[in-house]
Amino acid sequence: MLPSKLSVAVSVALAVLSAPSYAECFGEGAYRVCTETYTDSRGNTTIRSYDTQGNSYSVNTETYRSPSGATTIRSYDSTGNSYSVRSWSDSKGVHSVDTMGNRCTITKTGKVIGCGQ
Repeated sequence: MLPSKLSVAVSVALAVLSAPSYAECFGEGAYRVCTETYTDSRGNTTIRSYDTQGNSYSVNTETYRSPSGATTIRSYDSTGNSYSVRSWSDSKGVHSVDTMGNRCTITKTGKVIGCGQ
């Protein structure tokens, strides 16, 4: 009897751990659109949308921290688009640069350099 209770407990735990962190559906009648959001223990996020007509789209976001303290966030979707932004701080201030070539610096004195200006 104990092994069956254990297997049920393990099954329930696995179902909870593999379930999306957030799911929501919209629509009435035959057409509905659902979105699931899942964030893993490292902070990486997957967002998946799908509808009752078989269409789907997903976006994955991954976070990487280098030994020097810089953070790179990369996003890519199911249609082949990708984007990343890298940020770090040093003695001059806080900096970021993205895959589109945008640069931004906020100096320790509060001066804004770049940042879409």
